Amino acid sequence: MSASAKGDEDELTTLLKRLATPSSSLVTLSRSEVSLLARSLVPSATRQSRSFAYLCLSKFCDSTSHLPDSTKECSTDHIYSTFEPYLRSTFIPGVNQSVEESTEPESCLPLTYLLSSLFPLSPDATVKLLTTPLEDAGDGLGILLEVAELPSSLQVALADLLAAAAGTKSGRQMVRSRAMEWLKGAMGYQEKNQELSVLCAVALSKMSRQEEEMVPTPSAQAPAQDDNNESRGITNEALGMDDEKLCRRLMGFIVNSSSSTKPSSAILSTIEGLAVLSLKPKNKNTLTSSTKFLKSLISLSPTISPKGGSLPVTPRGSMDLTVPLDQINTGVCFGLSTILVNMTNPQVQLSAEDQQIAKLRAMALSANKSKLSNNTEDEDEEKYESEEEVRKRTKSVLRSGVVGALNGLYRSESTKVKENLGRLCRNLVEDQNDRLSFIRDGGFKVLSNITRDLLNLAVKQSNGAGEEIDVIPSFQALAKMIITTPPNLLFPPPHLTTSLNSLTPLYHLLIHPSSNSLQRFESLMALTNIASIDPSIANRIIAASVKPLIKTSDSWKGSGSIKEDEVRIIVKVEELLLDENSLIRRASTQLICNLISCEQGYEYFSGENESSSENSSSRAKSRLNILLILIGIDDLQTRLAAGGALAIITESPNACRMILDLNVNETSSTSTTTTGSKSPWSRISKMLEPDSEEEEYDEDGEVIPVISSTPALPNLEIVHRGVIILFNLITYTVKLKENEKQTEMIRLEEAKVQDKLMEVLRLKGMSEDVLMPTVEALKLLKMAKK
Repeated sequence: MSASAKGDEDELTTLLKRLATPSSSLVTLSRSEVSLLARSLVPSATRQSRSFAYLCLSKFCDSTSHLPDSTKECSTDHIYSTFEPYLRSTFIPGVNQSVEESTEPESCLPLTYLLSSLFPLSPDATVKLLTTPLEDAGDGLGILLEVAELPSSLQVALADLLAAAAGTKSGRQMVRSRAMEWLKGAMGYQEKNQELSVLCAVALSKMSRQEEEMVPTPSAQAPAQDDNNESRGITNEALGMDDEKLCRRLMGFIVNSSSSTKPSSAILSTIEGLAVLSLKPKNKNTLTSSTKFLKSLISLSPTISPKGGSLPVTPRGSMDLTVPLDQINTGVCFGLSTILVNMTNPQVQLSAEDQQIAKLRAMALSANKSKLSNNTEDEDEEKYESEEEVRKRTKSVLRSGVVGALNGLYRSESTKVKENLGRLCRNLVEDQNDRLSFIRDGGFKVLSNITRDLLNLAVKQSNGAGEEIDVIPSFQALAKMIITTPPNLLFPPPHLTTSLNSLTPLYHLLIHPSSNSLQRFESLMALTNIASIDPSIANRIIAASVKPLIKTSDSWKGSGSIKEDEVRIIVKVEELLLDENSLIRRASTQLICNLISCEQGYEYFSGENESSSENSSSRAKSRLNILLILIGIDDLQTRLAAGGALAIITESPNACRMILDLNVNETSSTSTTTTGSKSPWSRISKMLEPDSEEEEYDEDGEVIPVISSTPALPNLEIVHRGVIILFNLITYTVKLKENEKQTEMIRLEEAKVQDKLMEVLRLKGMSEDVLMPTVEALKLLKMAKK
């Protein structure tokens, strides 16, 4: 490092400390400090100098905009007045010299790179600097375009400036009106100057960027339409550019750069341009059509290298895999992850309300004749977003080795990169057939780390520190893996302990207000699988309560000694037993069936751990009543799970008492007698009957009789569960006091339980597991009548 470079770094450090110090007055930069920033931002400066200079520039703009009583216009004017003297001195250095005589391309480089760095920080001020006339010499943009007509290093700098401008709304308006011809012409210099060509392609790719695509989270509201077409975007075809041509140009540059020993400084801009282009469905197919490009793109991710051990051969488990800090470029990592996510993203499934909004918006657009041509384009894009096309693109990305690159990308400390990696992992494991290879290549280990980091960040955010963290995709990816993969393959040994790390993310996926029905279903299924590993894990789920990452006014708290701002997981699962979605009802019932097998689950649902208060007894009865209702619904899997849960829980005399007491709440409003069709005996004995077939009607509305040579048979698994439940209830009944026993025997006879048990004995194919309790139940009934 030269002495001048070292001196500049020391000055930048001093300046950064001054700018980082909180101040209630307006922060200013001297002429010498502006000059220092400008010469530190050129490519020939050291990497540390460029980083310090950009930090200083960012701090200056941030402190200007966050002053009390500061408006956007005041901030823009202050930034403009700070840098305008340097711009003027660059273009008009001498009083007796013309601009053409005094302005050389090399002398414009520091100013150009300064404005390029300033554009993302204060686009309005930068546009004002470039478009405000300098007396008779014209404005800054006009001078730069004129000086950059001939080949020079200024052409690359100007292309970089225009690419930065195209990333902002006000900058796109300026480029569209002033610099389109220059960009199109300079992009043709591919053979002479590939870096210039690709930077122009990046700028042109951003020109069709829509404002709604710039927002990190989708909004249900349609953007406002305005006269300059900025909010809806202008296609590259309308600008005279072909998207495929731009994609191919940028793809070729990535391939050539990956094989070059010296990386190009335009890589980051190229990745940014590809990230914008990859938002369009047709471009996604173009990008994934070249395996060579995909491998070259993935090779740009940070490379993991193991540290050498003290022994000649270091055991694999003790290797310290690290990425040198100078290899981690956060901008590259974010751009790569964004492109990979865009290429593998499935089509967004809109809710009924959002679909209606989309239809209304389409009707409004079609009312304008100038937009009728968009209908065909939209139809063409829909075919590129089909499930089959998305699956093909994802397979191409997987074959290119993306899973191996996840570990390097994860080393970036950026929260946005980690959020992108969570989305990417979810996309990569969407197809069940790809999950084992994802585990084999180390993807699940990275996913576990991402999930842990995002959860920690989200917890800090929920306490009031930082912006909201998008945790849902990574949690959903984790749930998908747990649903289909055996624990001994998924979790490292001892998997009984390591699997516990997955519980909290699954809890939050279940209770998060942003989770949709599919994500809640997957959370329930994953918890069911984990609960089956060992009863100790099921006990943890029963006792679990978590503080929501996002506070809602209607969160279910549940009973028990939990903090006021926490949600008890088992209570949320009970709530979902009554969900409108049949799959969620089924999954929650299956989870409860697994949880009842553990000690705490058995006590919770049998009511044996409840206090003797009326409220506690009422809650326990309500749980059992819901299970009784679920054994009679249409969905077979839900009935099997509910029946299995009751078969276990009725081993408790307390549970039997509460089930038989449920008829008190089902008495007629005009009589104290219990209706047989609603009694617990009747509900349970129906499990021994064949399923009733739906009646079919002819054109006149008459019922069509079913003609069959064989009688309908009940489901043997349902019968097995029904027999066990009846046996347990009968065992409890015969031990009651005489008057109570006689009352139950009357109700039992009204439900014709004995006749239905006899029918079970006549069924063919019944196993000993069914016949034995059936016979024992009939014996108990016979003895009770004596």
